[in-house]
Amino acid sequence: MGTTALDRQKQADGGLDATARAGDGHVKIVLVEWAAYPMYRNKVLDKHTVRCGLGRMLDGLRRYDPGLPVEVVVVINGADPEHTAPPSPLLSSPLLASPQWPSGLRSQVERLLRRERELRLARRMRAYAALPRKYPFIQAVHFRGNQGQDFGAYDFGYQLLRSQGHTGDVLFMNSSVSGPHEDGWLLKYRDQFLRHPNVGLCGIGLNSHDTTDGDGPFAPHVQSYFLYTNMKVLQHALGSRLFDTSTSANDKLEVIRQGEIGISERVLDAGYSITSPTFPEFAYHRGGTWSIPWGDLRFSRRHRVAVNTI
Repeated sequence: MGTTALDRQKQADGGLDATARAGDGHVKIVLVEWAAYPMYRNKVLDKHTVRCGLGRMLDGLRRYDPGLPVEVVVVINGADPEHTAPPSPLLSSPLLASPQWPSGLRSQVERLLRRERELRLARRMRAYAALPRKYPFIQAVHFRGNQGQDFGAYDFGYQLLRSQGHTGDVLFMNSSVSGPHEDGWLLKYRDQFLRHPNVGLCGIGLNSHDTTDGDGPFAPHVQSYFLYTNMKVLQHALGSRLFDTSTSANDKLEVIRQGEIGISERVLDAGYSITSPTFPEFAYHRGGTWSIPWGDLRFSRRHRVAVNTI
């Protein structure tokens, strides 16, 4: 395939020669995937298909120059049989409950199905573990359960960066994003992060309200599939944890409220603003005016492509 942008970065003693000089140190990327997802997938949002998945994202990272030196850590959520595959419909089949079946057959079928899930998971884990050989810019692949979902994985990455003494910029991202599709894709977000004073979070999508369950209250936040920030902001606004998996519910909607909305609320409460290059002149701070379209823009016909793509 030839030498790619991130291969050249690795060869150049950890730094890209051109635009990378714009920043100090590497941007750490914490890239999160759920083990049940295929590497290449299509996600439908309001009849719009987003071509995404960990495989597509890694291919894009290899192909396009981010414009900044990066180090990638992959975190695999749900890396256990319980979270990777739902129980087989055979287990709830009335056939297995029928008195015509020989005694003990159900338990034998359960053991076989459990073993099949374990083998399937083992194959997936071997494929994930081999990713750094195919994509040398990946520093490491880590496996965890699904506590706290994406936000538990983001916090896992945050703890890892804190233990490494990282003090620079960081991007938390999951595999539902389409891209990258162009050189300089990451530099665009770092430039937007520095465009306005006291920015704490920069993302692709901004949402004015809590839309987890219909039309909720005004709760401005950066949508969590892409969060660009730095460790100084995180330490000041959030302290030692992004998301406490030991006390937070695992209900999806509640996790979003405590994670996606909660992280932005804490950043805003600490005196920072939130912004996105989708609306480059706009930055919202607590008590300010929300002067861009309201709601979840992923479902806006005008903006949905922009807020799902890097």
